[in-house]
Amino acid sequence: MLLARAGINPAIVEDSNDRVHTDQVARLFRLVQQELNDEFMGFTSQPCKYGVFATVCDLVKHSKTLGELLEKVVGFYNLITDAVRMELVYLDNSARLSFTLQKPELDVGHFMTEFLMVTWHRFPSWYIGEAIRLRETHFVHPAPEHRKELRIMFPGNLLFSQQANSLFFDSQYLDKPLVRTNRELEAFLANSPSDIMTIPGEDNSLEAQIERTFLRVSSQRLNFPKAEELAEQMSISPLTLYRHLQQEGTSYQKIKDNIRREIAIDKLVNENLSVDEVSEIVGFEEPRSFTRAFKQWTGLSPRNYCKYHRGQSPGY
Repeated sequence: MLLARAGINPAIVEDSNDRVHTDQVARLFRLVQQELNDEFMGFTSQPCKYGVFATVCDLVKHSKTLGELLEKVVGFYNLITDAVRMELVYLDNSARLSFTLQKPELDVGHFMTEFLMVTWHRFPSWYIGEAIRLRETHFVHPAPEHRKELRIMFPGNLLFSQQANSLFFDSQYLDKPLVRTNRELEAFLANSPSDIMTIPGEDNSLEAQIERTFLRVSSQRLNFPKAEELAEQMSISPLTLYRHLQQEGTSYQKIKDNIRREIAIDKLVNENLSVDEVSEIVGFEEPRSFTRAFKQWTGLSPRNYCKYHRGQSPGY
């Protein structure tokens, strides 16, 4: 039950159109990769063993510039697999990074194509500490139903039914120095692919601002203010707060639940704290209320969730 292990309640996915939080999606991707031992998640003609991306990161960490990093990445992947062909082309004043799948018919819904292009836009962006502004993004496939989502994922001009899947950006980025330390890279890999889901410095949504506000607060116990108090802290009216969050497809309650869920999972799995301790940390008056909420978030009780991560058979 990978959905539950990722902290996603399967019943909610089946019965709702609500968005799934980035951290949950990232955890699900990682679990699928690990279970299949395939970082391409079964969408290509050949698997790419789990751990290849970490090896690539180790390979490029001594690079000085983004151009050097991308050349190493392209050379490495083209050496180890024929399933995906990468190409870095230098144009007059721009660069083109292209991806060709050996058997594109296996890429149902063009998931892997888009995931690869997201990865190799955002990981380099993270490494230079700024979002690489895309001039154009080309897709071989026709415009899909989720075209609006693609405009968010790939800011800039989108073109479909093109000759190659390509990212176009100003060639000046290739001379940008890599600003991340080895310790930061280790943290990035530990969270992967969570940090790939967001573009550095670009997530200025109200939801992201609220999450950053609470996660910065170093307290033993989460304490969420009322919506009216939060709006005052952010120098906006409560009505504006509600309206903007609704436009972003979320709510203050969903944001609070997302923060509580992610902190709870970290404390339970990584720090091995008890249900009672975690319940208090995430702001519940009693463990029973926390257990009910956790089961609603993930489909599993806190204890059964921990059993899953320890490779034990959970009881229901």
